[in-house]
Amino acid sequence: MVLPPLFDPSLEPELGPDDELIDVNAHFVARLAGTGALAALADDYALGRRGGSDPAEDRTRALFARAAARVTALVTARGSHGAGRLRAMGMALRLAGEADPALRLAADDVELVDGTTECGADVVLAAQRTELLGPEARWTRAAAPDGRVHLVIETDQQLPAAAVLLEALGPGRVVLCGRFATAHREALRALAPFSAAAGFDDWAPAWRLGKEWSGDDTPVRWVRRAADWQAGAPWAGWLTPDEAAALPAGAWRECRGAALTVARLASWAEVTGADGSRTDLRAVLDAADAVDGALLRVELLVGAPGVGAEETGAAARSLLSGPGPRLAGLSPFRLPTAGGGAAPQAWDGVPLIRHPAPGHDLPRWDRFSGPGTLDEAARAAAIGALNAELGAVADLFPGRFACCVLAAPDGTAVWEPSAAVVAGEGPGPDGQGPGSFVVNLRTGSAFRLHPKLTPVVERLSSGDTAVLDRISDGARRKLTDRLVQAGVMRRSQ
Repeated sequence: MVLPPLFDPSLEPELGPDDELIDVNAHFVARLAGTGALAALADDYALGRRGGSDPAEDRTRALFARAAARVTALVTARGSHGAGRLRAMGMALRLAGEADPALRLAADDVELVDGTTECGADVVLAAQRTELLGPEARWTRAAAPDGRVHLVIETDQQLPAAAVLLEALGPGRVVLCGRFATAHREALRALAPFSAAAGFDDWAPAWRLGKEWSGDDTPVRWVRRAADWQAGAPWAGWLTPDEAAALPAGAWRECRGAALTVARLASWAEVTGADGSRTDLRAVLDAADAVDGALLRVELLVGAPGVGAEETGAAARSLLSGPGPRLAGLSPFRLPTAGGGAAPQAWDGVPLIRHPAPGHDLPRWDRFSGPGTLDEAARAAAIGALNAELGAVADLFPGRFACCVLAAPDGTAVWEPSAAVVAGEGPGPDGQGPGSFVVNLRTGSAFRLHPKLTPVVERLSSGDTAVLDRISDGARRKLTDRLVQAGVMRRSQ
């Protein structure tokens, strides 16, 4: 079984005793997001071997690459696999893909430079043009030199890599499987090189969190639908409101954490999902709260039909301070495409017009317009404004990763695990010469440290909180206020 990039690195398939996994996704992430790769990226940006026409921007990229390498080294040394590692990975992938002619990468997404993954022709062209996947093609061919293989395509993000690997392996011995391959079988059958595959299999693996991500090496089953749940085993999930409500109350006793995707939150008695259906979640909240008050988080969608920026902002702020589940993050609303038959012309009572997208043979979303609905620019602005307002004070997820639903905020942690102290060489990103900088991958911010404070903050970032007791009260108060304001300390000391 071959798993192409880009897929959630915190998940692994449940295999039978005779199955073998060739995890190309893990190989890709390790190659691009390891400390050595990040250090090389930093050097390339700092020395002008990579980047654009603005030296200051390139020096900033070099600084953030060094910070990502430092964070990766620290979390690896501590055996941690949390938000710091994921944000460092996201930074590595974004920087690695900046110069690629075909793909732009994020921690949990991929965009085509030309076109969309909803268009098969665009996917194939991107697969032919990208320079990011050559090592994975060679490694996979060496790992599976002959015999039948199953290529698992679970999401659209994997499509360009899947096309590259299909060609590398030789399509005549490859069977396509996984949720996305099954859902779009007819379109893929008409699209080379997928059309040359040996066949399709309706099978898709069950998934679990990798032991290194589960917190205590316990296998944790991954649940997307109520039907995925199995009694008697720990589980975690990312669910729509109706699927969460379909779980038996006893299921929550075995839950390690879950995120709910919500498009409109009038009240917990009326929660609207992406499909426009309303669900009463009060019984779910009662059952989850009886186990752990921090069990549930909410992914809030921005831009649903008839839902303005003010209503979304109020809902987001209520999830920061009100009783019940906390905010996990903000994502753009996408109207699920109608699978067949007449498409609904209203969403939660709001009339809408669906706009056809010719050439989208791999559709997932329908473009639409409706009264009181944010357009694309307004939606992006609302997400940006809310992330800027809430990002420094809320423990938002670094992406749509399964392991994030397990990660509760650590009330005793002092230093933000996604931040690091790194040296800026040459003119520095601010043009004021060499120095040390605090870089926060969570907020995307950086600031220069006074040379006298650098040793103190370096030790603080390594976990030595006692170092604050060795400076004067005034200096300690000023420093901690600055670090808390920058979001690199969870609480002042």
